[in-house]
Amino acid sequence: MGDMETLKILSQKTNNLFQSGSWADFQAGLKRKSWVVKGDNVQGLVLKYPLYKDKHYFYSPRGPIMTKGAKLQDLKLFLRKVEVLAKEENAVFYRIEPYQVDQTDIYKFGFRKMAKHAPLSSQFSPENTRVLDISRPEEKILAEMKPKWRYNINLANRKGIKVREGRDSKDIKIFYELTKEMEKRGGYQGHEYDYYQKMYEALAKEDILKVFIAEYNGEPLAAILVSYFGQVATYLHGASGNEHRELMPTYALQWVAICEAKKRNCRIYDFWGIAPEGAKNHSWAGVTRFKKGFGGEEISFGGAYDIAFDRKYYNLLSTVNRFRKLIKK
Repeated sequence: MGDMETLKILSQKTNNLFQSGSWADFQAGLKRKSWVVKGDNVQGLVLKYPLYKDKHYFYSPRGPIMTKGAKLQDLKLFLRKVEVLAKEENAVFYRIEPYQVDQTDIYKFGFRKMAKHAPLSSQFSPENTRVLDISRPEEKILAEMKPKWRYNINLANRKGIKVREGRDSKDIKIFYELTKEMEKRGGYQGHEYDYYQKMYEALAKEDILKVFIAEYNGEPLAAILVSYFGQVATYLHGASGNEHRELMPTYALQWVAICEAKKRNCRIYDFWGIAPEGAKNHSWAGVTRFKKGFGGEEISFGGAYDIAFDRKYYNLLSTVNRFRKLIKK
């Protein structure tokens, strides 16, 4: 499966969880306001986030969605509607993350690639990810993994690792406690419990979200949250404790999640976020090595783009953010 075919699948409305009504329901649980803004051949789920005091910003995760026939005029009409909302909601800027975009086109409307010193520059989806073509037989998928990864999956099974599916909020609590253990090891910062709980409440009831927990003699060792939406399964979040890591529970979890995706006739398993090629000191370097071992291909997106509705305030926030990062150094 080539990059263009993969991007086409990911960008389809029926496969894009982050631009769906289900994702809007999840955000509503977090008390975030949202709108589905529609234009000819362009549609976007627009989320409202707090910025400072009465100021806000808009964000379309992995969107907006532009159909094959979308033209510049369609995007112009869409942006007009967003700008009207921005004035009503006091939004300083709008951040987008389309899967496929012509920079020349969107630059004409005032968008710019999100800079490192931009306001809330950490608020965006991964620009690089690892995707696995799971339309092939299981034997083929296993054969293309690194030998050590196949060995670790089998090792976990031989040593008594059992993977079960979570059924209620108690299992989300288990997941959350494992994230706290992982945070103590350093290099990772998860969300608050309420975030995972609201995600589960909104998505599990529609059979979109699965919680898988790896246990040894009844003791939870690791857990993952995986979404299944259309033809795409996405590894959203993972957590692991400190005990019995030598039993390779995280490998067993990924394989169970991949097999579940195949049962649902998904075509792609998205590992959701890796370090850029060659970035050895990146904070995701370790998890990137883990994800790459399962095979697949690396996909890079255009990244995030901002359009400022209040240019002076946006520039002020950019300057403040730049100084904060300099001070941290």
